[in-house]
Amino acid sequence: MLRTTLFMLSLAGFLFAEDKLGIFEGASDVGNPSQRGSVAFDAAKKEYRVTGGGANIFEKKDDFYFVWRKISGDVTITADLKIESEGVGRRKAGLMLRKSLETAAVYADVVVHGDGLTALQYREKAGDMTIGKPSALKAPTRIRLERRGDTITAWAGNADGTLQQLGSAKLNIGDPVYVGLAVCPHNDKASLTAAFSGVTIQP
Repeated sequence: MLRTTLFMLSLAGFLFAEDKLGIFEGASDVGNPSQRGSVAFDAAKKEYRVTGGGANIFEKKDDFYFVWRKISGDVTITADLKIESEGVGRRKAGLMLRKSLETAAVYADVVVHGDGLTALQYREKAGDMTIGKPSALKAPTRIRLERRGDTITAWAGNADGTLQQLGSAKLNIGDPVYVGLAVCPHNDKASLTAAFSGVTIQP
């Protein structure tokens, strides 16, 4: 009887987490944002509304909010993205692969800024300066980040159109990696909300 009760409680906890986070396992503030983050998953719309704080995702350390799942090997994550909050032009939201939840960890992302700038960003070693590769594409509505071996490739385009490659980088990020959705207002006193829909993670 006790085992059955414990099993049912465990199952209920798993189903609650699944309902709250959809295909993801966890959600965390990375670094030390003064505005704490949150995520709301609408199963009917298959949409994640992610709200978070933080000073930046760039340079030698990051402060942002991250909704994640751990996975090993090759992986592709794709989503439709809409930034809903007003704020500074360099506020950003996007898709990320990250070695750990440490603030200076190795990572790569494809981000769309509030002013439309779209870029592949990555940090090759923990604590190194982030490298940014801006693209000519402005304010896409669909983005993708792909890992094949040590090659990370960013893609973007419109939801109804063909995605175009924005850039790629060689990155020894190891296994497993944290794969997920990232938001940052680029202003530690503010929060940013972005809607991610049609999210898929394909190993």
